[in-house]
Amino acid sequence: MRRLAFLFSLAAALCVSPLLSAQVSESKNPRAEVFGGYSGYRAGGKVNDVTVPDFTTGWAGQVMIPTTRWVAIVADFNGHYNSFASANDFAVGVRAQLPLWRFVPFGEGLLGVQHFSPKGLPSQNTPTYIGGAGLDVKITPRFSVRPFQLSYINTFYSANLASVNDQKNPFNGFRVQAGLIYNFLPSPEINALAMCDVEPAMVYAGDPVKLTVATRGFRPKRKLSYSYESTGGKVAGNLDAASVDTTGVDAGTYTVSGKVVDDGKGRHQHTAGCQATFDVKAKQPPTISVSADPASVLPGDPSKIAVSGKSGDNRPLTYDCSSSAGQLSGSDRSYTLDTKGAPEGNVTVKCTVRDDRGLSATASASVEVTVPRSKALEPAKYGTIAFLHDTKRPTRVDNEAKGELDRFADALAATPDAKAIVLGYSSAAESKDNKSLDFAAQRAVNTKDYLKKDKGIDPLRVELRIGSGDGQKVELWLVPAGAIFSSEGNTAVDERKVTAVPRAALRKSHKQAKKHKHGAK
Repeated sequence: MRRLAFLFSLAAALCVSPLLSAQVSESKNPRAEVFGGYSGYRAGGKVNDVTVPDFTTGWAGQVMIPTTRWVAIVADFNGHYNSFASANDFAVGVRAQLPLWRFVPFGEGLLGVQHFSPKGLPSQNTPTYIGGAGLDVKITPRFSVRPFQLSYINTFYSANLASVNDQKNPFNGFRVQAGLIYNFLPSPEINALAMCDVEPAMVYAGDPVKLTVATRGFRPKRKLSYSYESTGGKVAGNLDAASVDTTGVDAGTYTVSGKVVDDGKGRHQHTAGCQATFDVKAKQPPTISVSADPASVLPGDPSKIAVSGKSGDNRPLTYDCSSSAGQLSGSDRSYTLDTKGAPEGNVTVKCTVRDDRGLSATASASVEVTVPRSKALEPAKYGTIAFLHDTKRPTRVDNEAKGELDRFADALAATPDAKAIVLGYSSAAESKDNKSLDFAAQRAVNTKDYLKKDKGIDPLRVELRIGSGDGQKVELWLVPAGAIFSSEGNTAVDERKVTAVPRAALRKSHKQAKKHKHGAK
């Protein structure tokens, strides 16, 4: 009865599975799958009244050839061994499966032969009927894992095949297996493809755009022809490269299309197309800024004029400057205004920048020429702070400098209309040994930072400059309202490029701290 039920189940699977597969669109199935792994077997029978022990040592192998997404033909091989006997099975049959994303539950029915070889008794090949179920889990397109498969195995063993009264010993066994699966995937279909690329992807009206087309999937011996279209500009070219003339094209985004056709006939002809986009931008005029250093001078003193121009379109630039008074000398982006003979008041320096397309921009800066009114309005040197004690941080405002700066801050508080000039210096050795750090500018910035943060002095009242002398020091100057500090022999500090360093003391190293700790004990 068991065999009849098994055969009925197998026939049902063979009949129903094609019907199920006919209702589902087929996907790309592996050409074949090979399974290998562990197999354990309980024979479930006796030989000469001795129960066959479980086979805990064994191997399993299967070759599965899918016929549809739902059905596969299976060839099953396995071997099992213990001290009592060995059992080797070979069977073929049908597998029905239900692919669910990465999980593939399945059931199978197999017919085959078992070679059973007990120790001290004849070996026999007997018919075998196998029915089972399991689960495969896809790890990659090539590899899957089978965490379990349980199978029922029906066969028998006869101790004396020559005897007429031979007594068959039925085996109603079970088998458990697990292992890995390798999938032999079909070769991928190759379709004719075209890939468009433009260079550059952004241009200004009038600049050309180059289009190149790469192809793949066409038969090697076929002759290819190319054609192009563009939503903006004129396209020229009939090979694998073309160009787009953007003369007169408005700013915007445009699409250029390429079409590739081989010389095949009828249904053997292959066609591929591609698209790429490019942007046409409006021309941008250049920008310009002009600055004067210093912005206020005594009659006859010079002022340096710096001009900075920029082209958003990265075009070459030229500069031209003029002044309303005095004498202006220099070229390109650097000029000097000589105020000798200029009247008291503002002198305007006007500069214009132009690109190679004639687009331009203009900006100006003012230099105030001030005549001193009296001796009382002359700048006065208040004092000097030195930076000699902290060799590791030679720009740090130490406690000795702090005392002098406290008195300087009191003097500024007593004359709210006056401003401060902090004049930083550096030694020749410092400039030679460390070119990456401007010691003079750093000392001036650190001094201003202390006056601002510790003494509450308005930073707008403090002007930083660099002296041309030699020394590790900072000079402190008080400039009364209306007085002008001469820029001769000194230059302004660009505070955007120098960051103040806090006054915090150096932390002790780990070894010093440990030594101090032991010494305290």
